Amino acid sequence: MHRPVRFVAAALIVTAAAATAQNPPTGSLGRPDATFPEPITSPTGIRALDANRVIVADNIEGTLGIFDFRSGQITPIGRQGEGPGEFGMPGALYAARGDTTYMMDMGNRRLLVVTPSGISSATIQLQHPAGWPVIPRGVDAEGRIYFDLAGIQMASLNEVAASGRAPVLRWDPATNRTDTLTFVAFPPLPAVGPGETRITMGGGPYRPRDEWTVLPDGRVGVARAADYRVEWSGSGSSVAGPPVPYDPVRVGTAEKDAWADQMAARGVMVEVVNGQRRARRAPRPDISQVQWPDVMPPFSGFGAVRASLTGELWALRSGPARESTRKYDVFDARGRLTARVTLEGDRFILGFGPGVAFVGYTDDDDLVWIERYPLPAPRRQT
Repeated sequence: MHRPVRFVAAALIVTAAAATAQNPPTGSLGRPDATFPEPITSPTGIRALDANRVIVADNIEGTLGIFDFRSGQITPIGRQGEGPGEFGMPGALYAARGDTTYMMDMGNRRLLVVTPSGISSATIQLQHPAGWPVIPRGVDAEGRIYFDLAGIQMASLNEVAASGRAPVLRWDPATNRTDTLTFVAFPPLPAVGPGETRITMGGGPYRPRDEWTVLPDGRVGVARAADYRVEWSGSGSSVAGPPVPYDPVRVGTAEKDAWADQMAARGVMVEVVNGQRRARRAPRPDISQVQWPDVMPPFSGFGAVRASLTGELWALRSGPARESTRKYDVFDARGRLTARVTLEGDRFILGFGPGVAFVGYTDDDDLVWIERYPLPAPRRQT
């Protein structure tokens, strides 16, 4: 049984009084115990089968495979196409029951059922019975799909888009039952006319919006942007942690350039060629053509919120461009800030396995290498 991880920096004495939301233990993941010998172009999704094997999707290369850190080998899964057991464009990966994984096939607008031995002919169409497009944000151990209505512009959702407050929904495709678990805030959007459908992800750089993630047991963890706190919802109850103080980072030219560089390195755009959708690198945005806020929200960026296998929420903190590290805040099941973890350079959490974290870093050729870090053993609180 996994227990929450507690991080303590080397050569740092942490007292019980200091381990508060205002002054949590701070440390790093240390050094990786393994680096996969081949880089990838664009890690759209990663799902750990165990501490050594991870399924990795690369949407630009159009590949899906099992990366074995013990042997250094890649075992391909499936192939591109439109038929049974094929995918159009590999996207996000979601852990379902056991070793079953759901993959978002952005090319064919469906979820595929993936096992270590291949892709099932079973598919789930990404269209809710109410007519809403489904952009999954998580899947639980029962195979239920979690999504929200933030950023969706269509006539039936104009009121939601204008309000800047959208429900987080749990949909069971087997029964077509849909439950509302909580609500999230996002930048409001204008109304659209009948027959129009637009999907806006993010609402612009450094725009405050709530981010959320899902645990296998169906609990939803939401990081609130307005007062920076974490809430957990599910099973008919919810719990909210205390607000975490933070000093907003001002958005200057360096921060604008850093965002544009990140979009050029990891941003993806979809184009249609001969009726087929495919992904390619997005061009570097012109920062003079972008509307910028004065300050950053408390968290933002690629993979802003992740859930560990121990039931914690990791939030990627916003930081000034001059910083050479990335900082993650770690929240427990009661929404309390229990640790701060730093990663060196252009590193970011891709996902978690049993007792390990999988981390990506981008090299000078904009290729991503996957490292494996052992997580510290749980420590007793005194």
